[in-house]
Amino acid sequence: MTSDRGALVRRVIEEIWNQAELDVADALFTSKYVNHGGLITDLVLGPEAIKLSVAIFRTAFPCLYIVADDLTEEDTAVVVYWSAYRRPPLSNGRLKKTGRLRGVTRCRIERDRIAESWTVWDSRTGPDRFDTMTPTSGLFAVSR
Repeated sequence: MTSDRGALVRRVIEEIWNQAELDVADALFTSKYVNHGGLITDLVLGPEAIKLSVAIFRTAFPCLYIVADDLTEEDTAVVVYWSAYRRPPLSNGRLKKTGRLRGVTRCRIERDRIAESWTVWDSRTGPDRFDTMTPTSGLFAVSR
């Protein structure tokens, strides 16, 4: 059973990242939210930071789809192990394993909102996987 904290993080993945409902961030992130180590680090604070990150990723990869592979909770934190795919699941619910990028995000929860997050991508699969994802813009182009 997922707690409220776990449900909060799953909601971020499903509603904000997968469905691009950016306004939901206002209800799920603190006004001083800091994104450590993600695409947009502490240059932008609050819900706008996550909105900007999602907008940039979805501009480059319009069909981006993220799955929470595992989720653990520690005191005031939730750790989510995730996989990002270049396409959403097939009609049978299966995901193609091509174009997969894996990572871990640790979220510190404060008063039922995410106050900080730290993200690390799997460097063994990252560059090759982004290269196979063929972005629609040059934001994430990987040269060989």
